[in-house]
Amino acid sequence: MKSVVIKNYKNIKDLSIDSLAPVNLIVGRNNVGKSTLLEAISIYAAGGNIEWLKEILEFRGESVEIKSPFDDTDIELEKIMMEHFLSFFPERKPIYSEGESIIIKEKENNASSKKVLSIRMVYIEDVTVTGETGRVNRQVVIELTPEQILADDITTPNLAGRGLEITFAGETTIVPFYKRNRYALTKMKGIPFEYVRTYDFQTTQNASLFDKISLSAEEKYIVEALHIIDPDIEKLNFLNDDLQKRRIPYVTLKGKEKRHRLSSMGDGINRVLTIILALLNCKGGILLLDEFETGLHHSIQIRLWKIIFMLSEKLNIQVFVTSHSQDCINSFVEANNKQKGKLIRLENRNGNVVAVNYDDEKELRFATDNNIEIR
Repeated sequence: MKSVVIKNYKNIKDLSIDSLAPVNLIVGRNNVGKSTLLEAISIYAAGGNIEWLKEILEFRGESVEIKSPFDDTDIELEKIMMEHFLSFFPERKPIYSEGESIIIKEKENNASSKKVLSIRMVYIEDVTVTGETGRVNRQVVIELTPEQILADDITTPNLAGRGLEITFAGETTIVPFYKRNRYALTKMKGIPFEYVRTYDFQTTQNASLFDKISLSAEEKYIVEALHIIDPDIEKLNFLNDDLQKRRIPYVTLKGKEKRHRLSSMGDGINRVLTIILALLNCKGGILLLDEFETGLHHSIQIRLWKIIFMLSEKLNIQVFVTSHSQDCINSFVEANNKQKGKLIRLENRNGNVVAVNYDDEKELRFATDNNIEIR
């Protein structure tokens, strides 16, 4: 991505970042929208895939995997789905107008500007269509006037219920809220990406991420990253744990035969493992890392940044990292010796999130050397 434009997503009304770097550090005060920016980029990278939207809701504690014995079509189910999916919209209010949809895209002057993602609430009717394979049911959006929506008096005879309309690169998918198990229909293509959240230390996903790069040329970087914290580590593998019923990471140390559970060696080294596995699994794509400094002592941050910069260039990975730590900013500037990184500060100005870019190397170093507040 060379740029990003985000409109009507959560607390972001209209944010435009005109130029992005291979490695981007996003800073700003708490609740200004740093994590929201990462979420929006991840949704764009996923091509608006409904399964990823569900995973974001799951992480927030707003699961839409409804276990109650609703009917296949149920008004109560629709209300629950509406309530949860509204968390993506400003002030949790439904947006039905195309002109006020959630929009995530690159700026129009970029080559990939045709890949526009839009999300809005819609009213839906179920229709039966006869085709080559016989009669099939389809969902069709009912376009209503603002007056009809405001009055909440929809008298269209074929109205079935409400849902989402997701459009990416000209392909549209309709997701009804009143029906169960419709999500597998979404097959949108996006960009390979991995999202490391704030408190991801020992995720169950790490074993599968390790398997994808095991015995590859990139596997050596795992142990190299772990050396940031413990230089005596020789090998790492994921082995079955009978008690936890899953595979967990073990390491061997120089001069010692006994295997050690990585979980016993502290949160910091497990955080580094999660970050490096995610990074190595998004070759040619995007890594999103929330709150870089979590679990990491300031003394090791510059070494981790150097690995991130090196692998970003080597594997063609664009990196987006959030932080509100001065140590993180200082180590980022120190590691940015090839000028492949960019610092972006988000600010809330009169209720709108705006981006302030730090492009000048001398200005950035002066600010960090003199502890000038840029968070």
